[in-house]
Amino acid sequence: LSDPAVALLTDGALAAAVEQKKIARRHRPGEFPEEAVEACLALGRVTRDQVDTVAIVRPFAAGPEAQTHLELRAEFPNARIVIVEHHAAHAASAYFASPFQRATVLTLDRQGDFRCGARWKANGARLELDKELYLPDSLGDLYGRVTGLLGFDPNAEEHKVQWMSTAGGGRFTALFEEILGSGNGGWPRFDRAYFDGERVSRGGFSARFYQRLGLADNAAIPEEL
Repeated sequence: LSDPAVALLTDGALAAAVEQKKIARRHRPGEFPEEAVEACLALGRVTRDQVDTVAIVRPFAAGPEAQTHLELRAEFPNARIVIVEHHAAHAASAYFASPFQRATVLTLDRQGDFRCGARWKANGARLELDKELYLPDSLGDLYGRVTGLLGFDPNAEEHKVQWMSTAGGGRFTALFEEILGSGNGGWPRFDRAYFDGERVSRGGFSARFYQRLGLADNAAIPEEL
């Protein structure tokens, strides 16, 4: 778990929700959110024996998942363990907290449960998967590559790139439109010529990418870019 959080629902209503890092005082704790569990149980005035369902994501732990599930069963002896698909969780958190009774829900990230995006048809209490997006055509992965290219930590500091974008312009719009391409139904189909699978630094972009920027392959990225 890179950045875990815990929520407690009692009789269908939210009783508590706590991010582990807010209690652990560490960035991206990468550990089981024990303090967050304790805080939610205390706020909801619930004991472990009273918990009837524990919903978790996949992958849940760095080691064997079966071992982690056994530990959870021991910690919550009366609870059933439910694995919630990654993008279904994103879609549900967006739709069920909204005022809409019908909606089209789009989820996008780097990857989760082998998907990097999905489109859902929502109606009442139902979410129906309509279309899926898979690696390597991941918008989140591309965002992370740009984050690394700019000297930030990928998968951790994308928010800094978002802040910087408020001062940006459309100078490189055409380049990224070329990279994204257009597959079936307008979904992205990345042009892999802009990536180098053997390059592990600077976002893994290829020589062609730097040529389109007007830079040598090994040149530093000017601050004004």
